[in-house]
Amino acid sequence: MTDYEIVDTNAGNISSCSFCGYKDANNLGHRRKTEWLKERYAEGLRFKVLRSRRFGDIGWIEYAPGNRAWRPVEAEGYLVIHCLMVLGKHTGKGLGTLLLDSCLKDAKKSKCRGVAVVTSSDALMARRNLFIKAGFVPVESCPPYELLVKKLKRTAPNPRFIVQRERLLKRHKKGLTILAADQCPMVPKCVAEIAEMSRALGLEPKVVRVRSAKASREIPTPYGMFSIIYDGKLIAGRPVSATRFSNMMSKTLSCFRRNWKNWRSEIESGASKASGAAG
Repeated sequence: MTDYEIVDTNAGNISSCSFCGYKDANNLGHRRKTEWLKERYAEGLRFKVLRSRRFGDIGWIEYAPGNRAWRPVEAEGYLVIHCLMVLGKHTGKGLGTLLLDSCLKDAKKSKCRGVAVVTSSDALMARRNLFIKAGFVPVESCPPYELLVKKLKRTAPNPRFIVQRERLLKRHKKGLTILAADQCPMVPKCVAEIAEMSRALGLEPKVVRVRSAKASREIPTPYGMFSIIYDGKLIAGRPVSATRFSNMMSKTLSCFRRNWKNWRSEIESGASKASGAAG
């Protein structure tokens, strides 16, 4: 495949790369992702770009050591793939396999236990087919997410999900909280649109930026970099459009108001009966 090269990025060359189709270096998502990557290289993260001589940057793979992974998994000694993507019109040419092979080679070179990845039927994450063809096997499921692994050491323990939903939900019992990491360049735009819609619904959002791998592993879904919580309940576990968020919150608020009305009715009815009995 002489038309393609895999660029192993670093703090010196990352600013000239595009991310998942985001080419404008002035775009907020692009800027945040660039700064996020610069902070992660020292932690052992690898971000590789598949570059075409004709089309420019058309594919990406990102992975980190298990103890520094931005996914809620326990995978000590493994490499954990955060994302693997090839632009739509370039799929079907074996380019995803090319990127995956570069990760597997790094794992062997580093004498890792193997490589793990969280996949999903959701459009925002890599799907399982490419990995299954490469010899990965499922070890745990948390629909629509699945944890796959390819072991390089047969006796190594399986990676596992460490999603602890209740602990984090208890931390955000009141109001609307948006938890967001800069690992994905589309997240900043999503957060801004949802915050604007929240205010239109009469809610003042609290935006919490997830700034460490440890914090990302506390996110209440396997997606690991975004969640919306309202009054201690998970509303969304991945980025959603402002319209979808509005529909979700309208149902949630409608249910709350209905329950509140019924509760008030029961209280008033009980008070009326007690007053009649006293008379």
